Amino acid sequence: MIDGEWDDFVPIRLPVDWEYRGEAGIHPEIEGITGKEVVLLIEKRFTRFEKILAKILRAPKVVRRSMHYTQSMLWELIDGERNFAEICQIMDSLYHEDIAPVNDRIKAYLEVFVRLNVATVLKPREEE
Repeated sequence: MIDGEWDDFVPIRLPVDWEYRGEAGIHPEIEGITGKEVVLLIEKRFTRFEKILAKILRAPKVVRRSMHYTQSMLWELIDGERNFAEICQIMDSLYHEDIAPVNDRIKAYLEVFVRLNVATVLKPREEE
């Protein structure tokens, strides 16, 4: 997509279990944003054979996937209230060159979230 095309898109978390870990890091003065590390709790889906093996081996039923601090911040920001441009502006103000180029980096993070089936990106309201 051409720069600016994503600006009005709204990323949003899908219903998935997650938790915080550790101390708060840098974060904007926005209510509900903590700056803590986010850990996704992804339930494993087993075939019948895998269920038997998992029971014998006492395998965990949930995978804990820790996120990088910038991914954790993005996760907190994608609550369905902010569009892509607003999120990029906040992320750039927090992390500067650590996340440059910000638009490309945020797109890449969102693509990972979509592939993991934990987030989606909604089209701008006028296009829905």
